[in-house]
Amino acid sequence: TPIGVLMPLGPSEVVEISTDITPFEPARQEEAARYWLQRLPKDFQAYTTAHFVVLHNASRDYARWCGSLLERLYSGFTAYFSNKGMTIERPIFPLVIVVFATRQQYIEHCRGEVGDGIEKIQGHYNLETNLVTTYDLTGSNGTATAAQIARYLVQPEVRQAITTLVHEATHQLANNSGVTCRWTDTPQWVSEGLAMFFETPDLRSTRGWSTVGALNYDRLQQFRSYLSRRPSQSLTNLIRDNSSFQNLETARDAYAEAWALTYFLLQQKGRMFMSYLDRLREKPPLVYDSPETRIEDFRQAFGGDLEQLEQEFLRYVSRLR
Repeated sequence: TPIGVLMPLGPSEVVEISTDITPFEPARQEEAARYWLQRLPKDFQAYTTAHFVVLHNASRDYARWCGSLLERLYSGFTAYFSNKGMTIERPIFPLVIVVFATRQQYIEHCRGEVGDGIEKIQGHYNLETNLVTTYDLTGSNGTATAAQIARYLVQPEVRQAITTLVHEATHQLANNSGVTCRWTDTPQWVSEGLAMFFETPDLRSTRGWSTVGALNYDRLQQFRSYLSRRPSQSLTNLIRDNSSFQNLETARDAYAEAWALTYFLLQQKGRMFMSYLDRLREKPPLVYDSPETRIEDFRQAFGGDLEQLEQEFLRYVSRLR
């Protein structure tokens, strides 16, 4: 749709296919805002930046702060991949972020979309709607002023919570700038690894992404704690399918390993990683690869000897400080 919502249909649901001479025109920011505001509670309003539409019933200052953070992410994200030789596309559709004033409002509004798992998360990106949805993560219940936000960010728990917005907005940026593709089968370790790679801004700096690739110490610590019980087939399992992310008992370790692997590949095998992303984007739409295909794609990109690569990967991570 012009708003950017994907509406995939199965073959049995296709009644007729037709075309006309009218060129496709994506919605403008104001049109996207109007469309989504009709589907949100009546107290929501829009705050727009150069690339984002922030729809919120939190304070105007919080929406403005979110917009500033998102624009810094946009600049850092696009510069990073451009410097790696990738052609970055300007997003066709407006990048819409929905910010509820309170956690409870977020849970009530999104439970039908996310399910009971909504109780355990602070925000999410929906591939079908192309929306990032979250809430005022300062804990102010949507009343934070600019001065209060600055004070909140000194608190480690608030800073950690805010990385949720960064993480989910990175998913949105990757899928709208040509780094990954919304309608092809991107392995979850890739999409989550990229989102975690950008999780480390200086939230109080206006140049918050001037050092893209800073160590994500929380993910590094989790991965190192996993090493003592990490099974020998862990890397293969991560690459071959998404199951380790879907299991509550293995998800934290899977996220940590996805960050560590992505960090290693971007820092040590950047050209190969860019070529691998090219391969993933060229996949046919709405077709899901077999585990064997995923392994073969990885081997084609990074070399056929996975055991040798794993040893190099683990040595590299062991030296990170």
